[in-house]
Amino acid sequence: MKSLLVNLILAICLWSMASCGNNGTAKKATTPVSSDSSSVRLDDLNAKLKEKPGSAELYEARAKYYLDQKNLTASLADMKRAMNIDSSKATSFLTLADIFFAMNKTGLSKQALIKSHLLDQKNPECIMKLAELYFYVRKYQESLNYLDEALKIDQFNAKAYFMKGMNFKEAGDTAKALSSFQTAVEQDNKYYKAYVQLGLICAAQHNRLAEEYYADALRLQPANTEVLYDYAKLCQDEGNYPKATEVYKHLLSIDKTFFDAQYNLGVLAVDRKDYPEAIHCFSDAIGINPKNAKGYFGRGYTYQVMGQAQNAAADYKYSLTLDPEYGPAKDALNQLKTN
Repeated sequence: MKSLLVNLILAICLWSMASCGNNGTAKKATTPVSSDSSSVRLDDLNAKLKEKPGSAELYEARAKYYLDQKNLTASLADMKRAMNIDSSKATSFLTLADIFFAMNKTGLSKQALIKSHLLDQKNPECIMKLAELYFYVRKYQESLNYLDEALKIDQFNAKAYFMKGMNFKEAGDTAKALSSFQTAVEQDNKYYKAYVQLGLICAAQHNRLAEEYYADALRLQPANTEVLYDYAKLCQDEGNYPKATEVYKHLLSIDKTFFDAQYNLGVLAVDRKDYPEAIHCFSDAIGINPKNAKGYFGRGYTYQVMGQAQNAAADYKYSLTLDPEYGPAKDALNQLKTN
């Protein structure tokens, strides 16, 4: 009876360690910048500046080019030259704000945005950037004030509703966050990020709408591994193990290095008492990340329930060499010693 109780506790440990966060890395498509085309563009800007050395527009254009190339020092230098020639344009202060933000100088970025706003109080781009900046520095009410201002200009601004949702979520008002994200997708039914947030909130609330929202997100980005993982984990938590297994395997066909997906396949195999498959899954997880103690514990537990105490002890001990304070492995090893 004692052994059965301890096994039950270990099984609970195994399930509780099935990761509930999206620890995988979604591979996002990027468009590489051609070095040849970049050189041509820079050469063209340099040539034009030789012809018109007093052109604020050309200095700003080159500042934007350098900003795109992440050459922030050169970008700021050119923007200062542009502003010395002409500091009357609201859009120029927006560019300056972008440069300061990229340099992580949020105070200077805010000053530039406020100046831009003073010059053109109806510029929605400036208002939205102010809202995003205040969100970034966790001043949620100030961010919401600017978002309301943006919505007075355009009541169908999906991004403004999305940003309101993010502010409410970070401030802890889940109900208002949910409502704002729903309004965002009503305005734009292709708003991927809003569907993801809706899925996350509904999943945390054990609301079955989560599955629909994840499906909407995957309709827009079917190969996004983070959302696939969240969807699979939702199915697992709800007891739909066949669907969870299917989605985890699909995820791994896209990214075979996603440790938590592979680990959770092992957990699901243990649940259906397919122990050889569980050993295989945990071994594959170890292959993905041999320094993660959790993988060895999962395989050790499987060996233990199969009655292979020696193999179980070896995995538990190795798990503890990776993390000497890893409680589940300590408890499991102590149980083996007392049996």
